[in-house]
Amino acid sequence: MDRLQILTESFKTKYESFLAGCDSLELDDKWNKAEYGEMDVFYENELLSVALSLIAADGRIGDGEVRFLNESFGFACTEETLRGVFDTLGDEIDGYFDAHFKAGYAMLKGVNGKLAAAYKELFGLLCEIISASDGVIGDEEKEKLALLVLE
Repeated sequence: MDRLQILTESFKTKYESFLAGCDSLELDDKWNKAEYGEMDVFYENELLSVALSLIAADGRIGDGEVRFLNESFGFACTEETLRGVFDTLGDEIDGYFDAHFKAGYAMLKGVNGKLAAAYKELFGLLCEIISASDGVIGDEEKEKLALLVLE
């Protein structure tokens, strides 16, 4: 098993545990479901927007990146499909990320510190996987990673 596969397996395991934690908070009424929707879906969208934003940052879509998205988020897309998504929705993906990501993390931190720490770990794994997936970390990708620091 190569390094990326090990990281991907770790991400998937921790992601499943994170989603279970989201479900638990919803059952305890610690999440405003009426305002934000299902907690697991909310944070899945957050992580997915980070992944897509990082993939698009260097202008390259690698096989490893597509494989990671498919394995981790249950997709069945190809490089061509993903290119089409970026061509059509690239600005919206970046806009969503820029406007919502840090606020979503701060909100989670206020709801449950332990789950926020797990999310931060997932986020770190995601960044590491995407950055290493195509073997090239371009300047735009480095700039995007610099903006993604969670405090």
